[in-house]
Amino acid sequence: MNYNMKKVLCVCAAGLMCFFGSREVSGQAVKTNAPLLLAGTPNIGYEQTVSRQISLNADILWAPYMFKKNETVFRALIGSLDVRYYFNPKYYYTNDQYDGFYLGPYISTGVSFGYKFYLSKRFRLDLNVGVGYAHLQYDTYKLGGEWANVPLSLKDTRAWVGPTKFGVHLVYNLFR
Repeated sequence: MNYNMKKVLCVCAAGLMCFFGSREVSGQAVKTNAPLLLAGTPNIGYEQTVSRQISLNADILWAPYMFKKNETVFRALIGSLDVRYYFNPKYYYTNDQYDGFYLGPYISTGVSFGYKFYLSKRFRLDLNVGVGYAHLQYDTYKLGGEWANVPLSLKDTRAWVGPTKFGVHLVYNLFR
């Protein structure tokens, strides 16, 4: 990960924490998508309760992959912001965090649904899937040699309709 991408990632994470952290202190949680973390993709998420059945959720991840040494590189900085509506939330009054089924829209045009399991007073397990539309834009370069910095194609685009989000998050409740 180069210096500029680290700076962007840090600024985005700090901004999300400041934005959501300025609200009431109860009902805040940080989380990480465990399978992505195990695959070498740093990620962090944040969830803030808004009312008895609604919360705001934000996720950010950095994917710095290289395939077949010096041949193909895939780098992506991905962020997601969604609103979650919990159907009959459990444990809300005891710790200001929701558990149970939820559904809601997320930015990048999609709908996510999932279930959050109660593990303990501080920990939850959040399983979710999102289906929607993604507009992908990318540049293609040849790595190595005299043509390393000359783009083969610029601003190629792809449209994708289907699964765009998947998570198995370990959630930590900050204030209870």
